[in-house]
Amino acid sequence: MRFDLESLRVFAAVVEQGSIAAAAQATHIVASAVSRRVSELESDAGTPLFERHSRGVRPTPAGQTLYRHARRIFEQFQQAEGELDEYTKGVRGHVRMSVNFTAMVHYLPQALHRFLSANGAIKIDLIEKTSDVIVRMVESGTVDFGICALTAPPERLSTLPYRVDRLFFIVPEHHRYAGRASLRFEEALDEDFVGMQDGASIYTLCQRAAAASGRRLKLRIQVTNFEAVRNMVAVGLGIGLLPEVGIPERMPGLVKVALDEPWAERELKIVFRDIDDLPAAARLLIEQLTSP
Repeated sequence: MRFDLESLRVFAAVVEQGSIAAAAQATHIVASAVSRRVSELESDAGTPLFERHSRGVRPTPAGQTLYRHARRIFEQFQQAEGELDEYTKGVRGHVRMSVNFTAMVHYLPQALHRFLSANGAIKIDLIEKTSDVIVRMVESGTVDFGICALTAPPERLSTLPYRVDRLFFIVPEHHRYAGRASLRFEEALDEDFVGMQDGASIYTLCQRAAAASGRRLKLRIQVTNFEAVRNMVAVGLGIGLLPEVGIPERMPGLVKVALDEPWAERELKIVFRDIDDLPAAARLLIEQLTSP
């Protein structure tokens, strides 16, 4: 079957407008020319593409199939045109990304400063969310890509490694575990916990580990950031679990104790749908974030 873009454009207009006359008006082509192009497509296809009725036309199953493919072709041409334009004018564009608290506060500020200093025409929308929300946002296309700690491999997304951080307990300096170099998670389950909010990867890991031990996590209070965890632990509301980057070197009244579990090393991943479908600006940012 032979196609040309103009005939496909006219065909798509007929589908969307519902009649030859309306498509002619929308495409600024006389109705006879629209009708001729549709007839030629039907002849090439060897099957009717439209059913005629009193108020116009509707696509047959074959017409619906051709329309779906035509829309994809137009979208790909539009994307190619946009990306080539970005390169000819210097990479510019708009990146939408969602990241967890760890990446937002500890890893990205300097990296984004370097990137935007070299690519001033690119705009970045940066949203902080919990890891489970980030995965849903990437899957739905709300953002171009995300950075999060995955608690299970995503089924419909691709990933690239970003950072690895290690989890530590924090306890008051006079706590019974303050003198320990390391601690198994099950040993800590008799204690009250100051935890992160639902959906945060640390919260999910703790709940999963408690369930694996046949126990329940004694979650006394939940907060939304690492500083709040430290402050609550410091006044004796429980113990906490944080990544090492969230534990300052000087921490008056608090002590860190290594978590002795296989899952103590938490991997942050860059998650996205298809790298080839991302805007050029998003691909450029991912390339910088993953470069040595």
